[in-house]
Amino acid sequence: MSQRAPTRPHFALATPRGAVSYGLGFLAYLPAPFFSMIVAGIVMAAVYPSQKRHGGLAAENGRRAANWGLTIVALMVVIAGSFIWLSIAGESSASLAGAAGIPLLGYLVLSVVHVVVILIGFLRANSNRIFNNPLAINFLR
Repeated sequence: MSQRAPTRPHFALATPRGAVSYGLGFLAYLPAPFFSMIVAGIVMAAVYPSQKRHGGLAAENGRRAANWGLTIVALMVVIAGSFIWLSIAGESSASLAGAAGIPLLGYLVLSVVHVVVILIGFLRANSNRIFNNPLAINFLR
C-alpha cells in the first residue's frame, strides 16, 4: 500500500474589485437616522487605504466610494447644521414645523440617492467595472 500526500483543494482567490467600499455604505441604514449616515460615509472613506493597496480596479472603486462617503458626510453636516439653525431661528411652532421640514426633506432625498448610488456602485464593482458617480465631490484624486 502506498501513501499519498493529502491533496489540497485548488481554488483561485478572487481579484479585489472594491465592492466592499460600496457595500459598507449600507451602514447608513442602521436604526440611528442621522448618525448612521455620517458613520457610513466615514467608514466608506476609511476603507480606501486598504483598497488602494490592492491596486487596479479595487483602488479606483475604493477611491470613488470614498469620495461618495466624504460627500455624504459633508452634506449631512450641512443638513444637520441647517436643521439646528432653522430650529433655533424659528419663532413660532407653525413656522418651526415648516422650516425644519426642509432639512428633513433633504435628508430623505439624500437617503434615497445614497441607496441608489451604493447599489449601482456595488453591482458595477462586482461586474469588474468602475462606477463613475457624477454626484460625488472629488476629495481624493
